[in-house]
Amino acid sequence: MDRPNWKIILPVAAGLGFLLAGFWGLLLGPIATVAFISSRQKKLAAEIGVDDEDRRLAAFMAEAAKGEVARAATRKAGAQAASPPAAAPIRPEAAPGRKPSFEKITQRVARLEPRETFDALAAARLALLDNGRDAHAAAEAALLAKRLAPGKAQAGVRLRAAANAIALALAGGHAPLATGVFADFIAERTALPLTPPQWEALGRALLSDGSLMEAAWAMHAGALIGGDPVAAQKRLIEVAGRAAEARQPAVALKLYGTLLAKYPDSQYADFVRANMKLEEKKLGKT
Repeated sequence: MDRPNWKIILPVAAGLGFLLAGFWGLLLGPIATVAFISSRQKKLAAEIGVDDEDRRLAAFMAEAAKGEVARAATRKAGAQAASPPAAAPIRPEAAPGRKPSFEKITQRVARLEPRETFDALAAARLALLDNGRDAHAAAEAALLAKRLAPGKAQAGVRLRAAANAIALALAGGHAPLATGVFADFIAERTALPLTPPQWEALGRALLSDGSLMEAAWAMHAGALIGGDPVAAQKRLIEVAGRAAEARQPAVALKLYGTLLAKYPDSQYADFVRANMKLEEKKLGKT
């Protein structure tokens, strides 16, 4: 059974709903669409005996969207009954201190039973439909996608989810979320679809976090993807210098050695060798 492409279907349904019915069409359009597709999928599943995972996602989104419509109507009625409107109130989920840390998200995901994982992913995706900049929902979706989409065949699904979470976290100033997701996907880091500026920002976040080797890798990768090998060498030297300042000569030596191995004709080779001698003295090497 073909799986609906919800990334395309739901935004299109929302747009058409808005054109036809205004504000409420943003909600009613996707509801009607998922209800129709869900009905068709159920009919097909009954005919061929297939339990389609996307059908369950559509049904979940439809029910959740109905609840959102009811809540939106209550909020609108309350706002109209109030005396002159003031600034828009902070939504509960956006209130300071209400968002969970990456550690809390990880613990919550780890406690889920297999049968609960799909519904949790659907809820996270729905939160992203409601607020496309919700880095916490994106981080949770990435961790859940990793559980639900293992193996090489589904690598694209989980890696796109991870990259989206990292990008949203960096853009929203949630560095611990970005570094946490990266650490969780570090075994597949070479396949993460991030842009050069995102790799650079992630590297800076890792550098601030004290994860020097990971920071060097991310910043070096970003410069190389951007087609600037000179900048890539500078990033290795920069992080090696930070390691030396932090009294981690072994890390500094490893990074300097990496530079010489990758760029034997580097214009910085003499500078790097001189610094390596200093770090070797700190380790008691001759």
